[in-house]
Amino acid sequence: MDFVGTAPEFRGQGAAMVILRYIMEMTSYEQFLIEEVADTNIPAMKLYQKLGFQEYKRKPVPLKRAEKIGINHFKSLKYEKSLK
Repeated sequence: MDFVGTAPEFRGQGAAMVILRYIMEMTSYEQFLIEEVADTNIPAMKLYQKLGFQEYKRKPVPLKRAEKIGINHFKSLKYEKSLK
């Protein structure tokens, strides 16, 4: 599993938004997928929603593990240029 994040000193300043918009606008891809974002990762979910991503799949976390890690679901998000 791979993770991408923003350095603490740059969080909340729009760095991730700029990078993602650039990638989405400057590539020929028509569809972008973000896989397995924790439902508790509110900053990431807000970012993806602002960019137009929509949830297309939800993977529940087994109860014992959910209680241990504090995550109930992993959400998968999709953005399609042709729909915008």
